[in-house]
Amino acid sequence: MKRLIPLVVVLALAGCANFKMPSYHPPTRPAPVEHPPSSSDLMLHEANRIAERVKAGELNRVQAADQLNAYRLRTVGHNAVDDDMFATYRQIAVQRDANQISQEEAQARMDAKLRETLRRWPKLKPKPANPAFTNFLLKVYGLPPLGY
Repeated sequence: MKRLIPLVVVLALAGCANFKMPSYHPPTRPAPVEHPPSSSDLMLHEANRIAERVKAGELNRVQAADQLNAYRLRTVGHNAVDDDMFATYRQIAVQRDANQISQEEAQARMDAKLRETLRRWPKLKPKPANPAFTNFLLKVYGLPPLGY
């Protein structure tokens, strides 16, 4: 028996020499799926383009708002939520251009309007299919998009 134990150990070790450890291959991640930009992302891009023209003095705030609205109507069309939101957005632009309200007041009014829309959204029937303008503003203000 004492001679058998070393033999078993030698055979076991000899077998280990032929044993290959399975190689580790980390799981591959699927390539990221590229989604086309959303309407609100396109609206943000257009708003940034127009903002550069405002900074350059080519447009005032109301003209910029009107150009953004024209873009909105071309790309997603009318809907009650965006039409109402744009009316507020434009009125704030008019008041800002006339120096009737400060930047802080303008932001506070827009924020309040957006939050009101978020509160009303769950009960709204029928919901518009693509409230892109409102979702664009919600993104700018760091608020969640309207759910569907």
